[in-house]
Amino acid sequence: MVNTAVELEVLEEKMPESPWHNEKVRECEDMLREAVKSLPTAVVFRDLFFHFKGRRYAPDLAVVLQGSPPLESIGLVYRVPEDGPAPDAIVEVAVSSRALGEALGDKVYFYAEMGVKDYLVIQAFPEKPVRLWFCRPNLGELPSPANEAVLETLGVKVSVQGQKVRMFDRDGKEIMPLREALERERQQREQERQQWKEIEQRLIEALEQERRKREELERRVAELERKLRGENF
Repeated sequence: MVNTAVELEVLEEKMPESPWHNEKVRECEDMLREAVKSLPTAVVFRDLFFHFKGRRYAPDLAVVLQGSPPLESIGLVYRVPEDGPAPDAIVEVAVSSRALGEALGDKVYFYAEMGVKDYLVIQAFPEKPVRLWFCRPNLGELPSPANEAVLETLGVKVSVQGQKVRMFDRDGKEIMPLREALERERQQREQERQQWKEIEQRLIEALEQERRKREELERRVAELERKLRGENF
């Protein structure tokens, strides 16, 4: 399946991406991997060239649910249908007007011809709120703006909040990357620890107040006993 000459040519075509683009793609990749981790045959590809009928594009993220060849047999180019089926879902992250134009232009027709079912474009321009564009290329649809998008093939709903992309499963539970989930758990534990510390401090203060009241009461009782015995003070 690996064609070294072709892959060397492809390697020359690959361009470096900005740190901002890489960060947004990584966030989406982590969520997609969490979303499909229960599907044993699903594979998430990043920056892999898909070759079909003499053309090729390397989407930021592509998900093949079934029929993907073993990863060790894939180089830089995945040929459809020789190597395996077309991706079920593709996600492109556009961080510039040029990238957005490409994602909403020629790529759509290529993905449609290849048979992609869900196509999501995340418009993540720096310092601006994220916007979504969505369509089902295999049905002849073109991307249109959307407040939220449902990737039916994956059972994932995508929405945005400011510059953050959020994903939810079929039950409405938010899908979080493992490290984000661990960080939230750490923060929750820290918050609980702080709460218990505050409770402990209040208990200590309450016990101290009770001790002082008891000592004051004992002092008054002692004074009363002395008065009753006729002692001089």
